[in-house]
Amino acid sequence: MKRLFLFGICLTLALPISIFAEGEKSAPKIKFTGYGELIYSYFDYGPDQKSGPSGSPPDSRATIDIARLALEMELRLLRGVELETEVEIEHGGTGGALEIEYEEFGEYETEVEKGGEVILEELYIKREFSDAFNIRLGHFYVAVGLTTEQYHPTDFFGTRRPESETSVIPAIWHETGIEISGHTNRLTYQIQLINGLDATGFDSQNWIVGGHQTRFEEVRATNMALVGRLDYRIVDGLTLGVSGYRGNSADNRPKPDMKDADAYVSIFDVHAVLRYNRFRAQGMYLYGNLQNADIVSERNRTLSNNLDVLRTPVASAAYAFYAEAGYDIMPFFTSRKEDQCHLFFRFDSYDTMAEMPQNFFDNPRFQRRVYTLGINYTMGNAVVLKGDYAMRRLGTGNFNGENTASFALGFQF
Repeated sequence: MKRLFLFGICLTLALPISIFAEGEKSAPKIKFTGYGELIYSYFDYGPDQKSGPSGSPPDSRATIDIARLALEMELRLLRGVELETEVEIEHGGTGGALEIEYEEFGEYETEVEKGGEVILEELYIKREFSDAFNIRLGHFYVAVGLTTEQYHPTDFFGTRRPESETSVIPAIWHETGIEISGHTNRLTYQIQLINGLDATGFDSQNWIVGGHQTRFEEVRATNMALVGRLDYRIVDGLTLGVSGYRGNSADNRPKPDMKDADAYVSIFDVHAVLRYNRFRAQGMYLYGNLQNADIVSERNRTLSNNLDVLRTPVASAAYAFYAEAGYDIMPFFTSRKEDQCHLFFRFDSYDTMAEMPQNFFDNPRFQRRVYTLGINYTMGNAVVLKGDYAMRRLGTGNFNGENTASFALGFQF
């Protein structure tokens, strides 16, 4: 992998003069886009799932969340050469905040954020040679899963992105590296060489999600990762795709405490998107494996409290599945073609502790199923009002059910 990375660096250094400079000067062209979401939720259960043997106790509480505001800019620098950047403001901004971490026995933890973050999710240069061959250099989305493609408020049903996928891999996952991509009449492909994950952030609750490097000013790239993705349009409106990820995460830890073992993360997913007249559906199945999960769990157990990680056992395998389908009932009430009103159902199933190393406890509360019913009212593909009722069920034991009623406002431009 390191040799492949060095080859990528050499290619990166060689290309700017001979390839990127080939573009001719043209009048700058700037394009601004963006999207945002606000969510109100009512919960009939408490926030601490570890408060008793039956999970979260009954409760009555509500929250309002300025979930995100993303601003995107595309700037044409040369003919065939573009700069793209995206900044996302999550949960209302940044500052200093105190939170309760129930996975750490209800401890109070201070975070340098005012309930949220300002994140640079994309910053890259793209050179377009043809439809079939393009190169991106910089910081961009990782081409794994379905949310990386279907992330705007009008792309998915429900007030929140699919819980199964966002509980197992980062959402939206973005890293730095080089990408080769292109498409033909029916096939789209992406090949990426990016920085790897940091195994200190792996935990029971969200598997490798916390390995996305956001805690330090610089991202460690001692371990790189290789990503591949193929999407094939079978017929108009129906696309089937696969993606994969492979990368070590042992040497990206802040301290060299895993020099004696590797921690390769391997992920594979298959996904599909269907758009047919008034019917919409999409879904994904993802499976992941972590090498030497027992060693990672042991080393993480002794990490400093100041590192702000959970230090809970890590699974050697996790999975996520979801499927959602909706039908547009608007034509029954009006002839306006600009608006749509979808009644939908979504089913999520995931387990962040699907397989555990020997001598580690497989906690059944991390095996979860979520049934969501709701409605999406979309106006001109620009504004969407959403309402849903989600019923979460935990494990195979006698855990209390967790039910949530939510309403959301989303927009994009």
